[in-house]
Amino acid sequence: MKTLARYCPKTQHFLLHTPNFEAAKCWVGSLGKCATHAIVFARLITPDSVDHGLHAFLVPIRDPKTLLPYPGVTVGDLGEKISLNGVDNGFIMFNNYPIPRDNLLNKTGDVTPEGVYTSPFRDPSKRLGSSLGALSTGRVSIIGFCVAYLSKAIAIAVRYAGVRKQFGPPSQDKSLEPEELPVLEYELLQWRLFPYLAASFMLKIFADYFTREMGLFQSKLMMGEDKDLLAAMGAEIHALSSAGKPLAGWIARDGIQECREACGGHGYLKVAGLGNLRNDNDPNCTYEGDNNVLVQQTSNWLLTMFKEKQYESPMGSIDFLRDFDRIIISKLSVKVAQDFCSPKVVLDMYEWLVCYLLKTTADRVQFNLSRGLDSFAAKNFSQVYYARSLSVVYAERFAVRKFLEFAENSGDVNTRNVLTKLAVLYSTWSLEKHLATFYQGGYLTNQNSASLLRDAILALCAEIKPESVALVDSIAPPDFILNSALGKSDGKLYENLQAAIFASPDVFARPDWWQEVVDWKSRHPQSKL
Repeated sequence: MKTLARYCPKTQHFLLHTPNFEAAKCWVGSLGKCATHAIVFARLITPDSVDHGLHAFLVPIRDPKTLLPYPGVTVGDLGEKISLNGVDNGFIMFNNYPIPRDNLLNKTGDVTPEGVYTSPFRDPSKRLGSSLGALSTGRVSIIGFCVAYLSKAIAIAVRYAGVRKQFGPPSQDKSLEPEELPVLEYELLQWRLFPYLAASFMLKIFADYFTREMGLFQSKLMMGEDKDLLAAMGAEIHALSSAGKPLAGWIARDGIQECREACGGHGYLKVAGLGNLRNDNDPNCTYEGDNNVLVQQTSNWLLTMFKEKQYESPMGSIDFLRDFDRIIISKLSVKVAQDFCSPKVVLDMYEWLVCYLLKTTADRVQFNLSRGLDSFAAKNFSQVYYARSLSVVYAERFAVRKFLEFAENSGDVNTRNVLTKLAVLYSTWSLEKHLATFYQGGYLTNQNSASLLRDAILALCAEIKPESVALVDSIAPPDFILNSALGKSDGKLYENLQAAIFASPDVFARPDWWQEVVDWKSRHPQSKL
């Protein structure tokens, strides 16, 4: 953010300058060794010393024939990472490095040869909003990465659980050994895994929808359509991706770990493939924006829209806020667990939860302002229990809505039924974490609502169990891509595990240091004590 691009009318060049390493651009993929050009965001400074904010520049950084950096460019590799070392993530700094005026990407703002700044946007925030939509591409892509990692993990764990047998009820015939059950039969394991199975489908559908919307936005941007509409769409995409990416990253993180543990000790083997998935997914929680920081972009946008009562948005993610006054005073009374298994009920619960968290967050910010805090501090002290939860639930509600719409539009009735069950299972499982808020806000009126909600979750898990292996088969990649001894599609768990273990280098070999083990007495004189 501290990198500057000062325009010089005399040379008609921008001078890019990075003041120190703290301001270096870091973690850019392919930058470390290979890239010859980079899109650099820098603060545009005109000759009158006015800072026009962040703009994008196309910057040559290396000679394409030698891959050596140009004078004025300091670029290098960040070094070995926990995982994903096939990507040369790098850092870059500039020392008054000149680039031509034409290298400014001037869709949202330009500079004349004389140094006069022009923009089709009168409001700088709308200009930035239009740019932010394009920046969201990376975050939308990460949602897809999370889907890939989580889908592989849940396929491994469910297939393993369908074959692995442990314990069972005592045999009525004392002369026979008790029959062991596949661990997939146990309610506890279903409760641990099936919500993440549902999440895999939800995030896949959400990622596909979001990718299409991003493509539509990019085409509108290139065609130069309605500037105000593009700015509004860009801001909404930015808000939704700033919460959608953390939602997906955290679900995948927790889901992969649960899958690892559900496979017991065998899940810790490298040949299980779950360790690599865990490490590969890990950066999804921090790159393209640290999740806990990124969600603040979403809550800030929601608070602004709420304050200005602007509930119309191009993607319709906040259209339900038009009924805010009705939703916020609504109640839910349930009599049986089945009441929670309705798509309408779970969507109503999500809408009330977003409205309640939006109101309490706005009230919290206002309270902080009233006690003398500035706007920055007021929002800073409104994150925990308020704004952070608001952002995640907002994205989650929209993803669930898209999941239910997809299920409703499925032609085959059996497909529609099972997808609806998955959507409702994910919703009830996630909403159960907010029971305290539902009671605090007075939305749930029955004392036994919590028990009924939990009963509904377990009932849905039981209904999904017969379909679970077929469901993971539908999202799992081919075995050579899954690359797991525990999760191959042929169901031959122990044959595959044995083959993988026996194929390990030196698995049966005596270690080179074996003599140090057997001759330890001769190497260490007897103690005098």
